[in-house]
Amino acid sequence: MTPLAETDVLRTDLAPFLAARSAAVVGASDRGSTVKLVENLRVEGATLVGVHPTRSEAAGMPCVPSLAQLGAVPDLVCVMLGPATAAAAVEDALAAGARTFVIPGLGAEAQGPDGVAARADVARLLADHGAACVGVNCMGMVVPGGMSPWIGTILAMRPGAIGTVVHSGSIGEALTAMGPRVGIRCCVSAGSEISRDAADWLGLFAEDPGTTAAGLFLEAVRRPRAFEEGLRRMAEAGKPVVVLKVGRSDAAAANALAHTGAMVGSFRAFRAACAAYGAIVVDDYADWIEHLEALGSGRRPSGPRLVVLSNSGGEAELLADHAADAGIPLMPLPADLAAELDAAWPFHGVHNPVDFWAVGPADEIVPSCVLAAARHPDVDGVVINHDQSFRFEDGERETAAFDTAVAAQAVRETGTFCAVISTVTADASDEVLALAAPAGVPVLIGGGPALRALATLVRWEPRLRPDPGTWAQVDVPALAGAAGPLPERDSKEALAAYGVAGTRERRCATPAEAVSAADALGYPVVVKSDGPAHKERVGGVALGVLDAPAVRAAAERMGGSVLVAEELRGGVEAIVGLVRDDQFGPLVVVGVGGSWA
Repeated sequence: MTPLAETDVLRTDLAPFLAARSAAVVGASDRGSTVKLVENLRVEGATLVGVHPTRSEAAGMPCVPSLAQLGAVPDLVCVMLGPATAAAAVEDALAAGARTFVIPGLGAEAQGPDGVAARADVARLLADHGAACVGVNCMGMVVPGGMSPWIGTILAMRPGAIGTVVHSGSIGEALTAMGPRVGIRCCVSAGSEISRDAADWLGLFAEDPGTTAAGLFLEAVRRPRAFEEGLRRMAEAGKPVVVLKVGRSDAAAANALAHTGAMVGSFRAFRAACAAYGAIVVDDYADWIEHLEALGSGRRPSGPRLVVLSNSGGEAELLADHAADAGIPLMPLPADLAAELDAAWPFHGVHNPVDFWAVGPADEIVPSCVLAAARHPDVDGVVINHDQSFRFEDGERETAAFDTAVAAQAVRETGTFCAVISTVTADASDEVLALAAPAGVPVLIGGGPALRALATLVRWEPRLRPDPGTWAQVDVPALAGAAGPLPERDSKEALAAYGVAGTRERRCATPAEAVSAADALGYPVVVKSDGPAHKERVGGVALGVLDAPAVRAAAERMGGSVLVAEELRGGVEAIVGLVRDDQFGPLVVVGVGGSWA
């Protein structure tokens, strides 16, 4: 088999990780990380065994001396060994028929040259046998409700439909520590990705009926073309991808290189590749989580016409500002809906957002207003704003639970999308989450991240890059052996070979030739220095030159070697070019032209 780094093919043979019913722990012991791993692998009805040459029991599970003596091939093999013995253990497991591995250890930071050699040996063995591996140097993998080969703590995660892949073990820990906050299909701490990477997982998520969206936290893209293919498959399947990529700053890029051993690449190129397939790029963890929660609800507003209800005027206004910033400004209340609410309650001129504080008893006015808005044909979604936190007392927790129950009721009775948003950035109570999830009501935290996530729900649609077809090959001698940027005239000649027309112009070696060229082209003309530099910046462009003396003066000022071109007026100045990114290849650059370029 071809090593991972040398192929652009997606390898989506990862389903056994999601449905494992048996696992072997090679290097079984009573040490902390192994005990955690075994604890997270224990699932009712599943088979769990340790492998140790001398022990009959470890971490509360039976042990056998080798996998060959087990008599059956486990769905998962977890290798909990150091660099001196890991490769031999993987080789023995492969010989016994194992093809699905989790290897948390062999981290580059802690194990020096021995670790480098061991990782190389393990990668070669896996590639030779076509085996799949999570790791090395990772936390493992969490499958809520299933066998989870994870060396950290898992807090009652809610099974859901969001597949996540993270390059940071601590980000994986943050997800597992959220408990039932987001419905997760799986959380893959990918580590060094020696045999399968984020691109492969995207391919699996596209195929997996239990996954409806994906969340990626990336430090690097190891195989850009394969990654694009993964995005394409997700777009074809109609499944959104939310990406948070670190490494945009110089400091972060240097740290990512040291941490993962992979180039982080151009962030602009990365963002462009994501946009080509409708993948959603966010810039902060809070936005990432709220997008995952919103997408994981399984419901979307039918349009951008949202009604917000709140028990705080200031917080309602804050949400209105966030909605406008997110590109989904709150609409005025439909006149008949406003009249209905004013007739039922003493608002004295209700508007959107609806501030119901002190207008009526909360247990009466909230259901009345929410259901009236949800039933209205010109309302696409209803948002209830309340401050929810498991730390609240004096009725606040009960109020949050009541409002959430009302939102769930409105969804069941009307089918209209509903969400609850808290301005307070603290975890919602488990009671609130348990009420919301079955009805498909996202529980969102923080006004800005929440409204941006809702805007994504409103606007998202998959994109597919059009097939460019087959272009005829054109011989362009000017490009052969070019060591850097071409002079403008040479660039235009190359473009002309592809049928891209330019202005009428002439290359002139002296001021006298420039005057002759201008006379032949007809005034007014443009005189430019003959070179690749951005000419306006260095005074190398003279526009609207009306006569021969002005042409001569401009050419002399620019050193004599100039281009003289006809002057075109009107239209829009634009810059269009091509950049070849080190990772993602050719990128078309489009922007405002002229001096703004």
